[in-house]
Amino acid sequence: MGENEKNVVSVSLLNVARMVSTAVDLLEYGVYRHGERVAYIAYRIFKEMFPGKETLPIVLAGLLHDIGIDTEELKREARNFILEDYIITKHSREGEKLLNKVDLLRGIKPFVRHHHTRYKDIGRFVSEVVPIEAQIICLADRIEVLIDQNQYILTQKERIESKIKDFSGVMFNPEIVRTFFDLSNRESFWLDIDNQYMLGKLWLEGFDDYRTAVEKDIRQLAELCASIVDRKSSFTHIHSKRVASIARKLGEKLNMGQEDLFLLEMAGELHDIGKLSIPLSILHKKGDLTADEYRIIRQHTYYTYYLIDRLDMMDKVRDWAAFHHEKLDGSGYPFHLKGDELDLGSRIMALADITTALSEDRPYRKALSKEEIMDILWTQVRDNKVDGDVVRTLEKNFDYIVLQ
Repeated sequence: MGENEKNVVSVSLLNVARMVSTAVDLLEYGVYRHGERVAYIAYRIFKEMFPGKETLPIVLAGLLHDIGIDTEELKREARNFILEDYIITKHSREGEKLLNKVDLLRGIKPFVRHHHTRYKDIGRFVSEVVPIEAQIICLADRIEVLIDQNQYILTQKERIESKIKDFSGVMFNPEIVRTFFDLSNRESFWLDIDNQYMLGKLWLEGFDDYRTAVEKDIRQLAELCASIVDRKSSFTHIHSKRVASIARKLGEKLNMGQEDLFLLEMAGELHDIGKLSIPLSILHKKGDLTADEYRIIRQHTYYTYYLIDRLDMMDKVRDWAAFHHEKLDGSGYPFHLKGDELDLGSRIMALADITTALSEDRPYRKALSKEEIMDILWTQVRDNKVDGDVVRTLEKNFDYIVLQ
């Protein structure tokens, strides 16, 4: 069996897209479900315009349209109704590049690439088509940013309609705008947008979204998530890949099976996806963190757990990724697991993360030497924080595990 045929699993593209969408929304504190609401609005418009046509592609693109956003500042700016050209170009093209790395999602690239292309500019693209799906997402996205989450949804209907009408034929396709106005006459359309239960019900409607995924596909999806995290901060660039590499090599030396080695590597790629919830001002802070800032730092593994849990598969990956700050004595976070509650994979991941962090340059210090790293790790063994057998294995194979 070839490498690309190993570890065959059934993957829900909808669950993947919802996980990534939620992760991107974490970039802006307090603004969640933007991607889900855009996907829902686009879905309703598309279904109205093209009854009977497959809706999964536009739903996936609606969920993933902001995948190219890499900072909370850009996320905030993208919520302005009128966008600067550099914002449109940057995150649309970046989103296209990211999706191009995932075979299972390449089909929606043009929808994301053009989701901010203005209707009046479509004629300029002589060598490529601006898909109707992208034009629908363009409108759906701007409808969503006009919604004030602090006001009752039905009192906003006329204001939003007026704004959209002003830009029909300029920013938006007039035919799509007419369909939106037909939907807007129904109170249920607006109430559904604001109703998390109804959004959840939509995702259970029976989309044909499960795909057979081989090892290559799973790697691509994990690397996509790692890229989103690592792009947020230059200091964490390739951090996830190094954790994945160190974890896998440790697992090899501890005689773990091939399937678990693969899952360890995927957990390493995904372990810090919850860091998207942490502001850069805290991630890049050079001085000591305040008590409140440290509390915010400690939430990231909680979000890692529940983001990966959305995939509804690979529970080992979820646990190993999310438990990387747990300690054997129960003093870790966020679940305060201890002892036998932490299996070998969790213990390896914790050590891989510590070792990677200590061997990297950080805003507040330079990378430590092998001797300094081992001194710290053996101190943690004595304090019953990390597993002594795993540390001993690391020390015996340090150059291979950490330096190669």
